[in-house]
Amino acid sequence: MDRKQGGEMWSGRHDDYFEQTGRMIAEELQRSRSRQRAKAVAYSREQAELSRKIAHEDEAAELERLAVLGQIPQAEYKARMAALEDDADEGTRQ
Repeated sequence: MDRKQGGEMWSGRHDDYFEQTGRMIAEELQRSRSRQRAKAVAYSREQAELSRKIAHEDEAAELERLAVLGQIPQAEYKARMAALEDDADEGTRQ
């Protein structure tokens, strides 16, 4: 059977259909990738915030230990704790 007898099967209408279908699939893949990137960014930010919080808690515990043992003066302890709290507040605002 030659192409002319095949009729419309290979006509421009079908080519347009496949082109539109391909374009729709590509657009959906792009949207899916965008959603995945947004989720990855949000997760990364959450992990960074959690890491910062843990580091601040560790530093605060160490400052308290040094103050209790008398290894740093009370004034230095208070100043460093205030700076640590300011840093923590700034980190949560970003």
